[in-house]
Amino acid sequence: MEITNERKILLDRFFWRDRDLYAIGKACRIPWFDKFAEKFARDTYAYFSSQEKVEAIEKIATNNISEQEFVNALNYVKEKEASISLEIDRFRGERYSFDPDEGFRNEDQQLVVKEDVEHALGELGERGYRFLQAVVNLYRAGKSDRAYGGVTWADILAEIRELGGQYPSPRDIAILKSYKLYYKTGSRRYPTHTIPEEIIEVVETALKERKSKY
Repeated sequence: MEITNERKILLDRFFWRDRDLYAIGKACRIPWFDKFAEKFARDTYAYFSSQEKVEAIEKIATNNISEQEFVNALNYVKEKEASISLEIDRFRGERYSFDPDEGFRNEDQQLVVKEDVEHALGELGERGYRFLQAVVNLYRAGKSDRAYGGVTWADILAEIRELGGQYPSPRDIAILKSYKLYYKTGSRRYPTHTIPEEIIEVVETALKERKSKY
């Protein structure tokens, strides 16, 4: 995954408040954010326009500061003022990671994810394989809900049937959750189901390596 995309996923997931994005931009010493200094200093409820928010994330994600400087800025803002979202409580990318107890770190977690997929499939076998493959297929097909993220349970079951799999049990879901490979997202009224985006590629690769067994 390109560094810009990984940074965008991380920012979108954890820093939902415009004020926090502004603080990160300032901590990264990006000149574009200077023009908003008076606005955010004057108004507690200041916010970016929708286009400005897109541009703010783009400016941070494409900034040429080092990976460690980027992580330092995230941790600085997190500790100082951010109300970060923890719907998905981990980030395990190629360059960055997040754990609620350790904060943001500059480290590659992809090998750990691959091992977790292998352990999960060792416990669940074909049912775990079909479930993960169904979610990956739906993600690749662009079926993720734009408003809530993730895919619907109905779509997952339809895809599992298409793959010739069996209906997943509550135990299957609990084990996938325990390995941080699956999260229930969305809202109570509109629930969705997610494999965190930064681990999709490594999950997909691990599944391809196990395909012949199923």
